[in-house]
Amino acid sequence: MFGHSSGRFASFAVLLALLAAACGPAPTATRPDVSPTANGSRPGVTAPAVTPLPISVTDAKYGLLSARTVPGARCQASLRVTVGVYGDAPPESLPGQSAGVDGFVTWTYSAPRVPSGTAGYTVRCRGDAASETKTGNFTIPTHPIVASSLTVHVTTDTPPSEQFNIDPSLVPLRDSSIAKIKATLATEWKAATRGLGSLQVDDRSADITIFVIAARGTSVHRRNPADDSQDIVIYVSDSQLGMRSVENNVAVALHELGHIWCCYGPDANDTGHWTTKQASPGLYGVDKYGLMTDPVTCVSFGAVLSCPNRFSDREMVALGFTNFPPPALDPCIAQAFALKSELNSLGAQIGAIEAQYPRGIPSSIYDSYVAMVNQYNALVSRRNALPCDPS
Repeated sequence: MFGHSSGRFASFAVLLALLAAACGPAPTATRPDVSPTANGSRPGVTAPAVTPLPISVTDAKYGLLSARTVPGARCQASLRVTVGVYGDAPPESLPGQSAGVDGFVTWTYSAPRVPSGTAGYTVRCRGDAASETKTGNFTIPTHPIVASSLTVHVTTDTPPSEQFNIDPSLVPLRDSSIAKIKATLATEWKAATRGLGSLQVDDRSADITIFVIAARGTSVHRRNPADDSQDIVIYVSDSQLGMRSVENNVAVALHELGHIWCCYGPDANDTGHWTTKQASPGLYGVDKYGLMTDPVTCVSFGAVLSCPNRFSDREMVALGFTNFPPPALDPCIAQAFALKSELNSLGAQIGAIEAQYPRGIPSSIYDSYVAMVNQYNALVSRRNALPCDPS
């Protein structure tokens, strides 16, 4: 508009000059200074004000930031979040993107559990001829962790404030362990909590992060009392017991998750373990005392090392469950009980024959007797081969 108006003004000025030349005296040789001013306008003409790029933040909460500006504007954003000593952190900067035809630009980003408080954002957008910046704050609410609805991030990233040396020979075990944990942890958590616990593996906005490390060390649940930040570090090879199986690393994950809530009080030590063993009805073998004793009792069955994977009654209370059913019978224990029942029945039959014929088994039933003894011994072998203890 300013350019078009200047053209009409110029034509009008020429017309006036022609009229003056025809009706009045000739102009002098000196011409007035009509050079442009610093802002490009001519003297006496006011330059238009530069219009800021319109931008408004339409939504700002932890994990989501949305703004509106002119379509096509290029925008980027950054965050100011106070993170804890342990655990994950959200990104400091958000990737640049262009506003859509409606002018909106939206970022969703990972929002792991961090200390509650006030956080901030900065949004910068640039158009063809202008740019604008908006800053503001949003609130990160208190985020309690509950066993009935737990989200977990499992990663091979380096945990904060932890010193270790990666062992390349343990990388395959680390990778297979993390794959197993991701695939089975939800099911194992539900079974460990008697069907009352829910767990979801979430890589973006988790309650707690499990760092799986290809090194030798002592696995640990870490908590900072000052900011209540928490995480878990799992070493795939124990500093004392050596390499663990993939399945045992899943059990370790269950144990360390239990430390979010357990164990405190007169029966626990300062490392969060029970100092007294208390059997729970319905739990057998390595599970009978639960997951959180010190030391955790594992039993070797040949090449299989079996470790606890069920929470005891007092641990269920510590996890926040006030009413809970008896534990479901482990399939291996159920099989052991079935074999034991067969052995008792068959053993009674063999014993009755031996009691009836203390001086020797008659030939008429000897073959049947030997068959029963062979069947009994085969059942004993099957029971002893089970990777569980029904005691």
